Amino acid sequence: MKKLTLVITIFLTVLLLRVFAISEQVNTEIYETNKIFKLYYNQKFEECMKYCYDLILKNADNSTAYIFYFSSAYQIDKLQETINQIEDRYIKYVQNYSTKGEILEAQREYQILTILMGYSNMFLYFSTDEGNSYLDESINNFRKSLFFPISFSSIYTGLAIAYFEKKLNERTISMITKAMNIKNYDPITLEYYAKIQNKLGNYQQTISKLKNYTHIEYPDLLYQLGFAYEKSNEIDKAIEAYSLASKYDPFLIGQGFISLVRIGDIYLYIKNDKEKAIWYYQEILKILPDSIVAKTKIEEAQKYNPQKKEQNKKK
Repeated sequence: MKKLTLVITIFLTVLLLRVFAISEQVNTEIYETNKIFKLYYNQKFEECMKYCYDLILKNADNSTAYIFYFSSAYQIDKLQETINQIEDRYIKYVQNYSTKGEILEAQREYQILTILMGYSNMFLYFSTDEGNSYLDESINNFRKSLFFPISFSSIYTGLAIAYFEKKLNERTISMITKAMNIKNYDPITLEYYAKIQNKLGNYQQTISKLKNYTHIEYPDLLYQLGFAYEKSNEIDKAIEAYSLASKYDPFLIGQGFISLVRIGDIYLYIKNDKEKAIWYYQEILKILPDSIVAKTKIEEAQKYNPQKKEQNKKK
């Protein structure tokens, strides 16, 4: 009996230590991704690019690091240069690789370069006129990555983004599910989960999934949550989520911009508060003085007559 008790105690201790280690890993990764968002959305693009690359070398399974590595390069007009360097390194590595009885797909550098190639082609899709061919190349790179002996969520997330762009909903959902089975707290995976569910009108699914991740300081993710709340007529919660999105996007280079627009629209058309609506539109002009959208919204708000709207409803 004493031996059995000892075995159970050891088992529970090992289990608790493992749970603690996993929890620490999750907390570390969320801290790291939040630092990426702070750097990027405060326009520290050079620093963000370097930090993302260091994270990629440290952990090949970080979708946020890949996405914001290339996003930062784009912001400082180094996207093509960065992509060319990666392609050169990839080609040289494959050409110079000596088997020595080892599997190419098991080599860490090859894994990182292949995933980088997948995301680089995706960014060429978003930034050039030859988009579709680059998107296909991106899918091919990610499919190669599926032969790695280790399953990375960043591969399935990359495929989910590509299939989302191709409007292949079922494949998008399948890839997101596989990514989440590996890592359920990845901000990019969560963003595309919300995007596809919102696109399909499944707003409660978005809310159920994202409401527990508001500690992730990703404006585009929080915007998707706000949108789902708004569509579900949970207006105050929508405002709260939109406000967080704009808070974490001080220069309005992401979805913080549209989040402020949505808050203004809510106050104007739902709460019938013209002054509050105009205040939010003016907040945009403080950051983006030339914003035509904000100026147009202010003009619309000044002319808006809620009584006329009610009369039109009755007709």
